[in-house]
Amino acid sequence: MPGSKYCVTRQWSLPRDQVQTIDDFFEGRRKAGHVRESISPHSSPTFCVKKSTGDWRIVHAFNKLTDATIPAQMLIPRKDMVLDTMSGSVIYSAIDLSDGF
Repeated sequence: MPGSKYCVTRQWSLPRDQVQTIDDFFEGRRKAGHVRESISPHSSPTFCVKKSTGDWRIVHAFNKLTDATIPAQMLIPRKDMVLDTMSGSVIYSAIDLSDGF
C-alpha cells in the first residue's frame, strides 16, 4: 500500500531440528545457485510444519507483507479465454517434483 513502511517481523525462536532443516535447505539452494543472501529491508519469519510423511515443510510468515501489498486492479482472465488465445501455440512447462506440494 502507498505509504507503507518496511515489513519487518523478527524471527522467533525455533527448535534445533527446525533450525537445522532450514539451514540445510537454504545451504543446498545457495550451492545450486537458486538463492543468494538477501539485501531486502523486508523480513519475515521462517518456520517448519510436519508433513504427513514426518518430514519438515518450510513455511514463511508473510502476513505483514501481504497486508502491505496492493491488490490486483484487474480481473484474472477466464481459463477458457486464455486457452483460446493459446490455440496453435507451442507450450513448454516445468514442475518442481522434489519440493512442490
